Amino acid sequence: MKTIIASLVLILTSALAHANANMDQQSYCSNYSSMIKSIAAWRDQGMAPEKTLDLMRSVKGISLQEKKDAIHTVYFDKSLANSRGTEFGNQTRLQCLAEKPK
Repeated sequence: MKTIIASLVLILTSALAHANANMDQQSYCSNYSSMIKSIAAWRDQGMAPEKTLDLMRSVKGISLQEKKDAIHTVYFDKSLANSRGTEFGNQTRLQCLAEKPK
């Protein structure tokens, strides 16, 4: 659990630094955690990271670089290999909300 949170802190810090100014933190964190959860689900289904990025392009309020970083982290960070489901999405959202926007 601590390893998951530590891994997400890195991508969340970067993500919050670039959050869309028109989107409040609550909405941003909800979108971000849903995106992370979807990435993990597609990873578990065997989808290629490139295809996942194509599907993530429509997510609003999150930059292309943040999407690439999130996909890279979820797919290749060994500490997140078993992370999935609602609990994973909720952990990501709570961590995002705990971070202060920059």
